[in-house]
Amino acid sequence: MKDCIFCKIIRGEIPCHKIYEDDFCLAFLDVSNDSFGHTLVVPKKHHENMLTCDNPTLSRLVEACKKIGTHYVKDCGFDGFHVFNNNGKFAEQSVMHLHFHIRPRKKDDGFEWGAEVDEKSKTALEDVCKKLKLEERKTAPHENVGEDTVVLYTDGACSGNPGAGGWAAILSYKGKEKVLSGGEEMTTNNRMELMGVIIGLENIKEGSKVSVFSDSAYVVNAFNQGWVSNWKKNGWKNSAGNEVSNKQLWFRLLDAMSKLQVEYVKVKGHSDNENNNRCDELAREEIAKLLR
Repeated sequence: MKDCIFCKIIRGEIPCHKIYEDDFCLAFLDVSNDSFGHTLVVPKKHHENMLTCDNPTLSRLVEACKKIGTHYVKDCGFDGFHVFNNNGKFAEQSVMHLHFHIRPRKKDDGFEWGAEVDEKSKTALEDVCKKLKLEERKTAPHENVGEDTVVLYTDGACSGNPGAGGWAAILSYKGKEKVLSGGEEMTTNNRMELMGVIIGLENIKEGSKVSVFSDSAYVVNAFNQGWVSNWKKNGWKNSAGNEVSNKQLWFRLLDAMSKLQVEYVKVKGHSDNENNNRCDELAREEIAKLLR
């Protein structure tokens, strides 16, 4: 939402003291600084409150609260923590963007709800952030996926845009793997990114949970930042009032998703993610076949 202060923080328009970030949420110190380590956890997609938030996003927020709270206790010397949430103006929700509060606690810290805080006793937020920031252990993104979830890595590539293109999908489930790839003689990079996801999802059993890992901001942001929802509301017109590009492929993708429980995770392209790199190589091999 354009004027939401938390959305501006998420977009980087307003600075914050970041404690933790993943593809679904951002956690940062409350500027009120009314207790040491008072942290806000917010979804990157705008939801007014818990009542309007979808269950997968809500679950991710709770997981993030648990991860941050555990870090405060195990790594930062606290004895416990509060997690709370206000819903609606009359429940004292001050910013109409869903957020959870985490307040770390120490035994005999003297904390009282609503008590005035002596400005002299406050620790600068910069110093609080240095003490509490959660430095994530470097793992492959799919390592955090549950055993009952299909992992789908996809990628698309193009030689020229438009030009010859290729797509690839790698599906993994309980130790078994399926590799798919294909190409088109005259296409675009975005179409190939979409095709990788579409074909991958169409090869998964109906009713399955799926985590899609892609380096395509075009695909991932369309869902995690609400683009698709806005396109639907606007009759498949974009913000400029023009028809959404690749509309028929988006329809096909949504049809495939309707039979599954799907989440999207953005990964960094051309880095050290093995499966992302494999997909890129497979897609480029498909291009090479077309150019022979």
